[in-house]
Amino acid sequence: MMPPVFTAIVVLVSSLFARPADDASKMAELFKKADSESISASFSPSLQLTTPGKQGVYSKSQAKMILSEFFSANKPSAAKVTQQGKSENGAHFLVISLSTSTQEFKTTLFYRGSGAGMRIHELKIEK
Repeated sequence: MMPPVFTAIVVLVSSLFARPADDASKMAELFKKADSESISASFSPSLQLTTPGKQGVYSKSQAKMILSEFFSANKPSAAKVTQQGKSENGAHFLVISLSTSTQEFKTTLFYRGSGAGMRIHELKIEK
């Protein structure tokens, strides 16, 4: 049996290194499920949102509603992470290829933090 301190260190270190990939795969799965409720849980209090026909800075609740409307009009069938990265200032980006019942979309998220602390400050869904 491992000592508790060693176990805590292993869990902490592995969580630090696993976060970006976990965040990416979790977000892709949420987009595939059209889960606007869970996606919006990671929204900043206000964010830049672009969807076909809508563009602007919205509150978290407005952005959730717009995303839900987008999913109602475009039922996702698949979502795949195509790019991800981190800038020098600590911001992350994630690009998801989203296949829907109507067409393909390029979804780009810009966020800070990870896991439960992830805060999306910009979301673009483009044809």
